[in-house]
Amino acid sequence: MEEHLPPLAGKAGMPLERALAVYDRLGRLVQECPQPMYSKYQATARARIELVDADDWPVIACALALECPIWTEDRDFFGVGVPTWTTDRVELYLANAEPPQPSSKEPK
Repeated sequence: MEEHLPPLAGKAGMPLERALAVYDRLGRLVQECPQPMYSKYQATARARIELVDADDWPVIACALALECPIWTEDRDFFGVGVPTWTTDRVELYLANAEPPQPSSKEPK
């Protein structure tokens, strides 16, 4: 992942030093999912992603094993049968904020 930080930080307009600091803090909260935990989901995960990016199957397998969503901006994961959260949704969740609700009023 670290090799992807410079282009991702640049794309987000974030200084690399800040991106590295955030990555370091996340590393203290997030743990790697060991392969024995998700390997039984390999066939299912491969079937769901093989036409898009077959190398991404472990991410889907982990999500299936842990029954949790995938935090991603990568559209390859959208529509594979696992909920996804984009960064803006994660930020709202972590800030304990609710997303704006559409108005129930009909336009005049």
